[in-house]
Amino acid sequence: MTQLSDILPFIFLYVFVSGKMLFAFVGTSFVTRPVSRVSQSIRSSTPHIPLRLRYLVGVVVLVAIVLSVSLTIPENSAGRRIDRMQSFLGIIVIVLVMTATSRHPRRIQWRTVIVGILLQFCLGCIVVKTKWGSDFFTWLASMASSLLAFANYGTTFLFGDTVESLNTLAVTLFPAIIFFSAFIQVVQYLGGIQWIIKKIGWAFQQLLATSGTESMVAAASPFLGMSESGLLIKDYLENMTDSEIHACMTAGFATVSGSTLQGYIALGVDAKNIITACVMSIPCSLALSKLRYPETEESMTRGVMVDPQRDTDEVNVLHALANGAAIGMNLSLLIAANLIAIISLVNFIDFLLTWLGQFVAIHQLTLELILGYILYPYAWLLGVPHKDILNVSQLLGLKFVANEFVAYQRLTVATNGLALKSVLSSRALTIAEFALCGFGNLGSIAIQIGVMGTLAPSRKADISRLILSACITGSIATTITAAIISMVM
Repeated sequence: MTQLSDILPFIFLYVFVSGKMLFAFVGTSFVTRPVSRVSQSIRSSTPHIPLRLRYLVGVVVLVAIVLSVSLTIPENSAGRRIDRMQSFLGIIVIVLVMTATSRHPRRIQWRTVIVGILLQFCLGCIVVKTKWGSDFFTWLASMASSLLAFANYGTTFLFGDTVESLNTLAVTLFPAIIFFSAFIQVVQYLGGIQWIIKKIGWAFQQLLATSGTESMVAAASPFLGMSESGLLIKDYLENMTDSEIHACMTAGFATVSGSTLQGYIALGVDAKNIITACVMSIPCSLALSKLRYPETEESMTRGVMVDPQRDTDEVNVLHALANGAAIGMNLSLLIAANLIAIISLVNFIDFLLTWLGQFVAIHQLTLELILGYILYPYAWLLGVPHKDILNVSQLLGLKFVANEFVAYQRLTVATNGLALKSVLSSRALTIAEFALCGFGNLGSIAIQIGVMGTLAPSRKADISRLILSACITGSIATTITAAIISMVM
């Protein structure tokens, strides 16, 4: 095999192993020290310039870059300039509303907000408007899908070809979760995940001026998910500030874990869009979290990159594999229970609302319809074409009260002989796939309280107080990702 797509995994593996061996002996200070010095020199070279003026210049530069790129891209069937300006207006309105509702408006660290949104916009341009960026994320989605497909061998061995070929959500999702959890646990035991996450977290810390713990969790969320990423900083949770806890939970709600990717693919969602949405939402989740809940306390990990932690009871690879399989099994049962409970409850509520609607002359009154009208203006702000707004706003509401699986199923699976994705325009479909990608829903709130409260019992009251705000902020981060994609389409 001589195609680059065939040998690229071996190149990455070779670079990773070689780099890990090299840095085990020489360290990374010869790279990180110069970068930190440059960053400090930039900050110290402008002490005579007022902070507000620096923030104002940053906002002007950000707006100029966004507008210049969006307006110079040629128009096409999926994106006219007026449609892009609709999305741009939406982002401005959302940021202004979040600023007005901020817990401490005068303490907002605007550097984090400006750089976070700029990073998100640059990532969107790379994926959508550069061939190498599009090809790389397409390849990444293909590799992730191929990796998760190995779970089919275990399914076939255990249940036979007949069950494996059913292609139901349970058959495609749960074995993939168990396999990926075991795989990640093994890689984590070998030190691979911690090494990668620490480097990505250090980059976020330098660029966004966030603390070590929140940078670490944000970097880990797309790999491990919102629950497992908290284990990396479990020894710091008791002493973390409210703003740091809010940022960590927001990052979890703004992304999805790699173990659930196969489930979305089975529902017909583009894997490239899922991976792109997760990557783009990381800096935005930190930016919006610091906008909604700015730091007012002194963080013990500010300016310090913490070492990710892992369970120390694992004695070898087989032990790690068994632990990972157990985690995957528990997660599968939890997802199954939530799906059964939520879908059943939503249908029960719809039955009651439809029954009530017959008395007030409202045909097919459902929870989805009510939420659709509530979120109608918000869907317009994302840049959704007028004829598709109600359908997309209903999906956004369904995702928040149920979960992303239910919303994606409503989008892709045919109901009464017609799938919603066949009705939506290509622009609305892309916006919907990006906007629905995230764990920001009411069911995840209960899961997050249970996990974080177990890791830090003394902070359970603080976690419960902050978690609804973090869930809404994380959901908004994913929708801003969708708005940015619609600006460069």
